[in-house]
Amino acid sequence: MTQEPQAQTKLDCSIIIPNLHSPVIDRTIQSILSQETDRSFEIIVVGMDKFGLVENFSEVKFIKTPAPVGAAEARNIGIREAASDSLIFIDADCIALPGWIDTFFADFAEGWQVVGGGVQSPTDNFWLLVYNLSMFHEQLASQPREEHHYLPTLNLAMKREVVEKVGPLNEALMRGQDIEWTSRMTHAGIHLLFEPAAIVEHHPPRHDFEALRRDNYRSGYYMIDVRYEHPEIFHMPALLKSAAVWRIFKPLIAAWTTLKIVARTKEVRKNAKIIPYVYRLKAAWCAGAADRLEGKTVD
Repeated sequence: MTQEPQAQTKLDCSIIIPNLHSPVIDRTIQSILSQETDRSFEIIVVGMDKFGLVENFSEVKFIKTPAPVGAAEARNIGIREAASDSLIFIDADCIALPGWIDTFFADFAEGWQVVGGGVQSPTDNFWLLVYNLSMFHEQLASQPREEHHYLPTLNLAMKREVVEKVGPLNEALMRGQDIEWTSRMTHAGIHLLFEPAAIVEHHPPRHDFEALRRDNYRSGYYMIDVRYEHPEIFHMPALLKSAAVWRIFKPLIAAWTTLKIVARTKEVRKNAKIIPYVYRLKAAWCAGAADRLEGKTVD
């Protein structure tokens, strides 16, 4: 049956949503409330909501921040406020598909402490398809169920004891806080499961190539630090600490990365017209990494 959030001390899970004026967070919340589950849960939204969408849901605990906060800080606030020892994170631009909560709990029952769910892209928007297939190719719902060394927080479940062991998200990082956080979990000896059956549909507010290019550039700019902090996970040779190497070999690195995505991702092979855009986005990532290594600033 559809489960209402419970106003009680002991809950099966706390669902945490960082929000900065998402125009689709009402769909996110409704997709959670519509879950057919016997699990009791609370929904915690942290951030700002200029559209007034969250206030339409009396079931939601809305923690309004006086100013915009980063996603890492919002998630950390949610963790502190959560009543349950089972935590589920979902982004404010994601729609949870049926069975989402129960799939996570089935994995918890198997002994997994950290579980990342699958990502599905809407297919009616070309640029969203390009973005999701290029950025989340490792976490697509079509990928195999297997252990991963890192996972994104747009669709992630874990036990509170994991946070107590590795600490909260690093709020000093501008991007990649989730990848750094879950890499720390791997270093701590915690095994991370990728569970493709716990699916969210991802609707980020990026609707043209320039928006995608900027996002990938910023990802490269900030993620290069995270990758070098965990070189054994990301297989980063010392040679790639040189900005010149990233610039000179940018076409080769972007091409090699694109080829790996094509080989691994059937959705990309079925939509071959997106391949040139994937290449250009990976080239933008390389440019961002090079600029970071050179000490250039970014807006």
